[in-house]
Amino acid sequence: MPMKNYGVWVAHPTNYVAEKDDRHYRAAINVKSSTSESRLVYWFVQNLNNHPITAALGSLEPGWHPLTSGGLPALDYIRGNLIDLKKGTLLRHNVPGENNDILDFVTPVLDRAISRQGVVYLFGQQFPGGIHDVHMNQGNEGRFAKDNGVWQDGGLLIHFTDDNHWEGIFLAFGVQKVHTDDKTGDPISNIDFVHFLRPIPSTDPTNGSGTESTVYIRAALLNPVGPDPDAPGERESVHLLNRTETDIDLSRWTIVNHNQNVQKLSGVLRGGASEKFMVPDCPLSNQGGTISLLDGEGLKVDGVSYSKEQVKREGVLVWFH
Repeated sequence: MPMKNYGVWVAHPTNYVAEKDDRHYRAAINVKSSTSESRLVYWFVQNLNNHPITAALGSLEPGWHPLTSGGLPALDYIRGNLIDLKKGTLLRHNVPGENNDILDFVTPVLDRAISRQGVVYLFGQQFPGGIHDVHMNQGNEGRFAKDNGVWQDGGLLIHFTDDNHWEGIFLAFGVQKVHTDDKTGDPISNIDFVHFLRPIPSTDPTNGSGTESTVYIRAALLNPVGPDPDAPGERESVHLLNRTETDIDLSRWTIVNHNQNVQKLSGVLRGGASEKFMVPDCPLSNQGGTISLLDGEGLKVDGVSYSKEQVKREGVLVWFH
């Protein structure tokens, strides 16, 4: 069931655990799982400047902003292409010593946000006096399945206004599932992050997760020469790279943009080959957006994002991998 009070809280950070008074509100960020598998997944993205979410967030005034549109600027770890899920780090919440638990990684980022008077954008569910569920809110089973939904994930984005730089911290629980339903956020596979992020044997390019990481969105022609949709010559296209030595049948595979327009694919992508695919049914916005690649089972294989700045030059490929 989607969250009733999902949104983003815009503020200048002053402390990690600010209790409510006349000027401060409390942000409750879980760093420990209540399940038998207590590890969390942590992503720290050091440069989000090229993602279209920053343009939408930058215009928000301090305070609470409900998000109900089912798309950007709401967060969705799977569909929003803010993070590369394969680059997550699985950590415990509090282990003695340095650089071995999640607190050791989160606190330096928060310290910099405070010292540099950055602006924080906390995504989650509002409660009286604050915000919680500042983590992934889909792919749950058991008693937490009621929290599942799409475009309602929690997280923390930071805008360092002194150099106009954006960073992000994103959290999930190790037991949450990597692939979820596009409407409900319920799991559609049994692969959790503990399994997904295990070390990859050299003989297993899929990391045991089906087609995940076998094909990359290598590049895209986002702004053909001339005014859309009458541009002469080449049209909008997406270039896919098969990272394996095996031919891959693309029947029932799809490319999806940030508006959830779908381009159906067909044919065979040869092992080790890169091929261009036209996307007339999946327009690629010149204002910034996302591109996702789904396999025949509807599971996400790869996803990228791009900004308005990257699309300015006509007829030039934007490279992602």
